[in-house]
Amino acid sequence: MKTANQVHITKAMRLSSILRTNISSIALLTILVCASSVSASQPRAGGVLIQQELPQQQIKDEIRDRVQEEVDIAFGRTATVINGLVIALTLFPTAAGVAVWFLLGKLSKQTTIARQEIESLHYDTISQLKILISDAESILGEIQHQTNPADADTDLLLPDAQIQEFAPVNYGNYQQLLSAGDYAKQGDACFFENRYEDAIAAYDRALQIQPDLADTWNNRGVVFTRMQRYPEALASYEQATTLRPNYPDAWNNRGVVLLELQKYPEAIGCYEQAIQAKPDYADAWNNRGVAFSKMQEYEQAVISYNQALQVKNDYTDAWNNRGVALSKLQKYEAAIDSYDNAAKIRPDFYRIWYNKARCYALQGKIELAIENLKRALNLNPNLCKELAKNEADLEKIRQHDAFKQLIG
Repeated sequence: MKTANQVHITKAMRLSSILRTNISSIALLTILVCASSVSASQPRAGGVLIQQELPQQQIKDEIRDRVQEEVDIAFGRTATVINGLVIALTLFPTAAGVAVWFLLGKLSKQTTIARQEIESLHYDTISQLKILISDAESILGEIQHQTNPADADTDLLLPDAQIQEFAPVNYGNYQQLLSAGDYAKQGDACFFENRYEDAIAAYDRALQIQPDLADTWNNRGVVFTRMQRYPEALASYEQATTLRPNYPDAWNNRGVVLLELQKYPEAIGCYEQAIQAKPDYADAWNNRGVAFSKMQEYEQAVISYNQALQVKNDYTDAWNNRGVALSKLQKYEAAIDSYDNAAKIRPDFYRIWYNKARCYALQGKIELAIENLKRALNLNPNLCKELAKNEADLEKIRQHDAFKQLIG
């Protein structure tokens, strides 16, 4: 009987061993318990049952231990996966925040660099444009003085700087305003490219759409002034001042045209209108002094130049023009001081040294006159030679050998 029971137990254990590799631990436990129950249900003697209790208990303990082990392993794996998910979900927002912060920092840096490059490009473009305008003014000045050498002693500010950027007025049709503004800007661009006819055409298109643009009328007048079409320039400035009575640039520019037409009192009236609208208008004060100098009212001219210099102490033209007026008043030392101040600001301006040579020649200071004339010739030999040949103020040094060597 003992042997039979052992055979059953052994079969059960083999079955357990076979099934353990193919089914779950809980199913295995169920099968073994059922097998044990079947074995226990067979009629046995009381002594055999007592002998089987120990092996059955060991099997149950072994099964329970294995089941517990499998449960622990499964629970451990599940817990590991859950912990991993919890950690991942916890760290993901932080990692995402760090990544976003890093990207924002990089984008901000790139934006700053781009902005700096744009500002640098803008500054360089404006600087180059100013240089080009300055060179153009110098060339135009030389051409004008070559055609009219008698006016070489006094500087008149041409109305280049008074081009006004188009500022649309808020009226009815927005599309028309936009088109007028576009044409006005095209006109400004053409002016700075010396395409004067194209500039006039663009301004005319803008004024056809919106005829009450005072700035565009002023700019149109500036272009006509540069083209020496003075009646049309005056008509444009008159429209500008009619639309905007307190328009200092338009009044100053109108005075420039009247000065070119030798209508000196009318020019002075325009400059005074500009000064009334803008008391610190240095250019208008300087041009007013030029008009008084043309009328040989040198004391009034000096007053105007002094006003210009109070507003703008580094105004080269005003210092030079003041020296000319003081020289005409035979205040030679004061004139020399004015020329010296002008030379400190712009030492490469030939006219300062030429006018200074004239002043020294009038005083009979031959060596100083020759020295300053030589500096003027070094800066602009062709024009200064032509001027010096017929300059009345240089009469006292004309027969000097050094003068003959310089002028020929």
